[in-house]
Amino acid sequence: MNTRPRRLLVGAAAAVLLAVLSACGGAAGGGSAPRAGDILRLGLSRQITGINPHKGGSPDSSGSIVGSIYESLTQIAPDLTVQPSLATSWTTVDPLTWRFTIRTDSKFSDGTPLTADDVVWNFQQLLDPDYKGTAGAPLRKYLTSVTKVDDSTLQFNLSQPALDLPGRLWSIYIVQPTFAHGHNLDNEALGSGPYKLDALDQENGATLSLNPYYAGPKPQFAQVRYTVLASEAQRVAALRAGEQDLILNLDPLDLAQFRNSDTYDTVLGVGNQPLTLAINERKTGTPLADPRVRQALNYATDKDTIIKSLLQGAVTPLPGQVLYDPFQQPNAAVSAYPYDPEKAKQLLAEAGHANGLTLTVLLSSGTYVSQDAATQAIAAQWAKVGVTLKIEQQPFPAWLQSQYGPDDQAADFYYIMWGGSFRGDVTGNFGPFRSDHIQSHLNAPEFDDLTTRAQNATTEAEKTDLVNQAVQNAHDQAHAIFLYPSPFTGVVSKGLQWTPKPNRYLYAQGVGRVSP
Repeated sequence: MNTRPRRLLVGAAAAVLLAVLSACGGAAGGGSAPRAGDILRLGLSRQITGINPHKGGSPDSSGSIVGSIYESLTQIAPDLTVQPSLATSWTTVDPLTWRFTIRTDSKFSDGTPLTADDVVWNFQQLLDPDYKGTAGAPLRKYLTSVTKVDDSTLQFNLSQPALDLPGRLWSIYIVQPTFAHGHNLDNEALGSGPYKLDALDQENGATLSLNPYYAGPKPQFAQVRYTVLASEAQRVAALRAGEQDLILNLDPLDLAQFRNSDTYDTVLGVGNQPLTLAINERKTGTPLADPRVRQALNYATDKDTIIKSLLQGAVTPLPGQVLYDPFQQPNAAVSAYPYDPEKAKQLLAEAGHANGLTLTVLLSSGTYVSQDAATQAIAAQWAKVGVTLKIEQQPFPAWLQSQYGPDDQAADFYYIMWGGSFRGDVTGNFGPFRSDHIQSHLNAPEFDDLTTRAQNATTEAEKTDLVNQAVQNAHDQAHAIFLYPSPFTGVVSKGLQWTPKPNRYLYAQGVGRVSP
């Protein structure tokens, strides 16, 4: 149920610390709340990389648009529970066989019915190793086939058990087969979701309008305009000019100018995605192959000072792992690396770097909250233990491609803000920290084995034990620089009703109007 954003809360029992701040008046410019018939104006903080629903997409750009146009079998609620979507229910026949009952009233935006055969076709494409849809790679590790039992029943046949299969399917969006054969899904769309695509400009944004055949509740805005605002300055300027209704990912220090505004409420709290500095352990001759160096850099990072000075104390340091309350169950036996520069110097000396070393971090311009200032702070902290951190920046598409490239061409560090999409999501929580992930440059065979076994566990107790072992291993081997939970920040028009999704997916159908 949507609530007025003046008390925005996210997560189970709303314990997540999202609070609307009151502030200095007059800062929001001449904007006004949306009225009936107005276009809903949503700001994106990353350039759009394409809208092919089989290729995934950042919540801060493509993913929000895709999720407004297409439907999947399941969906994730703001409290991170798995809910029905195209599928109305599901059950296990045995550990390797699931059956899903699907709706028969769903239609694509051209009026053609969405059928069980269409769903089967989509999974056949994704399970083909030669298919270019990157969303298929995780599926092929455990799913052998999807077959039609009858017009409302699908059977999923697995090679490995998957206790959380319904959750894993939340982002497997269903496209219309005939349309997919004749169109470029990177730039064109035909889905069964609440909206249809009218225009797309990957550098600047997209416009949507209602899908007249959508079988679900009708959204409250007939038209939506997503605008790419890839820098903090652009986002602030658009809000001050009253040109946007809802924007996420503002620096906490910039929220103050929108307090006490007649137009906007502000949001500051904890997101469900941990922010880490991911490490390139596989570059030829890298000192980061030595776990003592990685541990040293964790000890050399003063997270509390960064949080206090840049994030208004909205979060606390990660507990030495990527799991944390209230979104996921952390391993209570693992705790945060304390700030201990003397310990860091000792470990660096033991690893043969008593005279220091130089490393490089590659930033994605304007996308992570307070990223630039936080990185400058980290560089200054590491300098105290003899480590020089060189900072480079690229636009998001180029930055992403650099992560996909060879180890020796990738930077030593880059930010990863990636968490589980639902409770107990082993794949989402740990995927980017495995050696085989497309964005990973890690050498973590023990972690890989433990997380694979957790994904394939047959009981919740077995899964929990393996997850705890994986967390302990990642901490001890320091396969990341553990920073803090992603701050959840935003500015929201007072004319909107909106329940925030802590993973930052900004679906247009989730935004409504305040009742008169």
